[in-house]
Amino acid sequence: MKVDIAIVGGGLVGGSLACALSPSGLRLAVIEPKAAKPPPAAGFDPRVYALSPHSRQFLEQHGVWQKLTADRIAPVHEMLVFGDDGASRIEFSAYRSGVPQLAAIVEESNLQQAIAAVLAGADGPVVIADVCEQARWRDASVDLTLTGGEQVEASLVVAADGAESKTRAAAGLEASIHEYGQQGVVANFQAQLAHGNAARQWFRGDGVLALLPLPGNHVSMVWSAADAYARELLAMSGEDLAAAVRRASANVLGELRATGSARAFPVRRMRAARLVGPRLALVGDAAHTVHPLAGQGLNLGFGDAQALARVISGRGMENDCGATSLLRRYERSRKEEVIAMEYVTDGLQALFGSRIPGASMLRNAGLKMTDRIAPLKRFLVKHALG
Repeated sequence: MKVDIAIVGGGLVGGSLACALSPSGLRLAVIEPKAAKPPPAAGFDPRVYALSPHSRQFLEQHGVWQKLTADRIAPVHEMLVFGDDGASRIEFSAYRSGVPQLAAIVEESNLQQAIAAVLAGADGPVVIADVCEQARWRDASVDLTLTGGEQVEASLVVAADGAESKTRAAAGLEASIHEYGQQGVVANFQAQLAHGNAARQWFRGDGVLALLPLPGNHVSMVWSAADAYARELLAMSGEDLAAAVRRASANVLGELRATGSARAFPVRRMRAARLVGPRLALVGDAAHTVHPLAGQGLNLGFGDAQALARVISGRGMENDCGATSLLRRYERSRKEEVIAMEYVTDGLQALFGSRIPGASMLRNAGLKMTDRIAPLKRFLVKHALG
């Protein structure tokens, strides 16, 4: 099969890129062995994302948002961040910022189903349920060999196959990895008290705990904890984990009832040395991962997809969609945002994870001061909204 673009990895970022490129008239192939999983019949998916208004706009533009199951989405009207002294906090309000909402909490499965629905109804992309086993680069194309024996020749390959990207490795692009020694433990709960569509986050000595609103009185927990404590959390019964979360969250939502088992994912920072190579572009986790405390990983990935689609669709008289000039334009467009998010997440993690004498007083004072400076808060909200 000969195509213009082969997207290796049809997950959230790779799939959204295929949706964005569908109207371009280019021949597209999406190589993804896993079918989109449906939302759970009861309760909510344990993996959820806080999507920025900018990400929502991107998904709306390409018909994905309209395919989401609306009653499974929760808006975020407030964000409350608490220090580790029991008194320091900072509050961000959609109302005071003059926007309808700060973010939207969407399940991974809901997004997968919506992207699959758009791709199924599009004329452009061919979705191949297989695994890319080998990639060989030529001057004018890349030859991909799939597990089933099928050959795909592409002018451009997009690596969207995750942080352990085999496509990135096959191209010889190195990646720097920083292990935080943490895991992100996720679980869902039903709360006794209304969450008020507020996202809450606590910077604690045992990690960073976030409770994100879900429809009804349900919340999604992400607890970024040191490996040893994360293993303790995972070993707890649902009742014991709910009690631990209730204590750690200062009982703000009353009694909590676990609605599913806890899971975990490793917390690390990874950045590829380059976002592009000869006839290759990296997007999403194949290009970069950041600490989840800011909840911006998928938003960065959608930003990659939007930027690459914009460059390719606006290539003008350049017929070769894998041209080096186009790929460099994409890389330049993403460099500043990716590096800035790395500095922010690394800085916050280092500040709130520090045990240096006086660090606790400094960071809590910083929270209080920021909460009192309205122009600074507006600047932070504007940056978060994209």
